[in-house]
Amino acid sequence: MRIHTKLAAAAALLCAAVPAQAAQILGQISFNGFVRPVGASNMGAATGLDFYNFGMPGSSMGDGGAPGTIFAALGTTGVFTGITCIGPCGTIKDLPTFTGGPVASFFDIGSSIFFDLKTIQSVTYSADNAGGSLKLIASGTFRIAGYDDTAALLTLTTQGDGATSFSATALSAVPEPASWGLMIAGFGMMGGMLRASRRSVKVRYAKN
Repeated sequence: MRIHTKLAAAAALLCAAVPAQAAQILGQISFNGFVRPVGASNMGAATGLDFYNFGMPGSSMGDGGAPGTIFAALGTTGVFTGITCIGPCGTIKDLPTFTGGPVASFFDIGSSIFFDLKTIQSVTYSADNAGGSLKLIASGTFRIAGYDDTAALLTLTTQGDGATSFSATALSAVPEPASWGLMIAGFGMMGGMLRASRRSVKVRYAKN
């Protein structure tokens, strides 16, 4: 009876380590817009990004710090399959510097798909005839109603003072460190209890 009680406790640990979840967000969505370099005259030395709110490349119109406009979006895989938008599709916030903190709702598409930027992981510069280019990779979280918040990566590439391409990919979720600890403890308890139960078995032979 004690063995069954301990096995139940171990099973409870495992259940606690794996809470009930809704569906994960999986897939990739690409979109684009227009951008200006911040802190330099070209992307090869930019220290931030100013996304266009209105106007087109080459214009002198500013956006007063307002979020820029996403002009097209295309969902290619997973949850995003079939999403297509031409015209104002959503908004994306400026990055005054590449060293700032988290940005909630960094971009949204159709006011239903949100990406919270957590950390800018890298900014890589390249020289070219258009004044240089950069590639930014950032980690964050996708939020969509009816789905679990899901870790994601954002890749942004741009050059000069103009068109910018973006690509955001949702990643499959992995257990938090605390959950791993509970799972290991649960499996350890179950293994120990099963070994103890095997050692307690006694074999008796019938006498003739």
